Amino acid sequence: MRLFFLICLILYTTKGSINPSVDQKSQRGEFHDEGKFIVDYEDSSANLTDYASRRSSDDDKMNLEDHKRHEEPPRSDEVDETEDSSDISEERERDSVDHQHLKSLTAIKPEKHQPVAGVINSAFNDRKTFSCPRTKLELLTGTSVGDISPEDITIIAAMGDALATGIGLWPNADIEFRGASFPIGGDSTIDGLITIPNILREFSPKIVGVSHGMGADLPDHQLNVAQTGATTKDLYKQAVELTRRVKKLTEVDYKNEWIMIIITIGTEELCTHCDGPSYDHIKKAIVHLQIEIPKALVVLLGPVHVSSFHEQKSNLLKNRCQCSRDQTEGFMYDISRKWTRVWKDIQKYVETGVTARSTFGMISYPMVTITSRYPNGLFIKDKPLLNRRGHNYATKWLWNRLIGGDLYNLSSATLSQDNYFCPSVGCPYFRTYANHRGCPIRTYEEAKNTDLIMRGGVVVKKSRRSIEFLYSLAMVVVGAAFCTVCILGTIFYQKSKTGDHGRFEIVEEPQKKLEEAQKEEQKALLTRQNTRAQSELATTPSGIQLAPMSVGRHKSFLGTISESNPDV
Repeated sequence: MRLFFLICLILYTTKGSINPSVDQKSQRGEFHDEGKFIVDYEDSSANLTDYASRRSSDDDKMNLEDHKRHEEPPRSDEVDETEDSSDISEERERDSVDHQHLKSLTAIKPEKHQPVAGVINSAFNDRKTFSCPRTKLELLTGTSVGDISPEDITIIAAMGDALATGIGLWPNADIEFRGASFPIGGDSTIDGLITIPNILREFSPKIVGVSHGMGADLPDHQLNVAQTGATTKDLYKQAVELTRRVKKLTEVDYKNEWIMIIITIGTEELCTHCDGPSYDHIKKAIVHLQIEIPKALVVLLGPVHVSSFHEQKSNLLKNRCQCSRDQTEGFMYDISRKWTRVWKDIQKYVETGVTARSTFGMISYPMVTITSRYPNGLFIKDKPLLNRRGHNYATKWLWNRLIGGDLYNLSSATLSQDNYFCPSVGCPYFRTYANHRGCPIRTYEEAKNTDLIMRGGVVVKKSRRSIEFLYSLAMVVVGAAFCTVCILGTIFYQKSKTGDHGRFEIVEEPQKKLEEAQKEEQKALLTRQNTRAQSELATTPSGIQLAPMSVGRHKSFLGTISESNPDV
């Protein structure tokens, strides 16, 4: 009897687990089984309008029974094998924001040697829930790599491989869909397509450089120079092409605006060669960007690392690459370490190299780490490239990492449950190496007090004297010096004319004394002669003129008046 009831219970359970699965597949599309735990999802959209204007992804569609199962997830110690092959969406309701989850993020407190922990107190899923505060109205931002906010990004560009070209994102077609790729795509809005540019548009509506539509031959004002199948050796050519396009922009002045350059490279290269990247070629491309672009924030992304939520160290890319399919798990781990080592060296060069400066920064991530309960459903069928859901997850991972920094840890975070973070109140900037240890927040009033002003979009230190004043002061100093030289030169010249010997002639002391004695004697003689001449011309009070008399040099004057002389 007990055996009969047990068999009935098993049949009833089996019937309830099969029928809903069939109904869901008929409603949502087709899953192509690749194995016991491998599923792949293909979009059933018929045209671009349906694809881009769709408010939420197909992953969000759940019936009532699925919603109940979503609210009551199984315990970690009970893993149902049927879940890996089911089509139950792991995405939350997009219009809801999990405030309890946000509060758990604020529990991280910074310690003495830990990075600065910014408090994430708000998030969003779409334009309806977007409520991120604007900081540029009150704070002085965009002066250096350490205080770049999402509102400062005016230009966005992309380099790299197929992740930026969006190949395979158009349903059932092997074409490039650049308008839907997560680093640069701008088709639709945040309500219909979650990409980095569409998120930035909520902060900076006039962002330029975004890619639209399909195909490889896009206009030059769309700054997507990525190429399908590109490797790290192709980055320098892409950098040259990108700078050419940036300099041709007419909407904005690239010299005074911040540009974000997202480089996705390595996924196809790793699957083709199963080896590390080329450090020299990456460095050459970065140096070119540093020289040609005044203000830029480069986001360097390595290969994708898709794993199950329960086995995060296992990269499912291994089974999709021809060169690594028959290798061990340690083989992929060794390759990942090569990429990590090169990424660290590139990051160090940007920070401390000969071309380093405060208005050019880099954020490097060796792997695009995505975890999911259904990780095989993030790939395009039979390819190592992400499908539309994979691009959505990559967008959320990259954005939250840019805003949350290293504290956004996927070992405790769930992409299907997370929202898109707003900039934190403690550090409302992109988390870079410049604000890793300290995050200065400066208002416009504080900037005035510290002699900082905006000039041509660039913050410079205010000089204590104006340019006109400095020029006038220099002219006064030069004029005064010229007059002084003329006056002193004239004096010395006239004095030199009265001298009896040259300035550079050497005169002995006895000769000098003799010359001085002769000068005194000549002066006395001239004085006596002048006195004698005056005496000879002198007359008496009665009008009698005295006869001149010869006087010896050393005799006194002797004169007599003859009484017999009637004239006397």
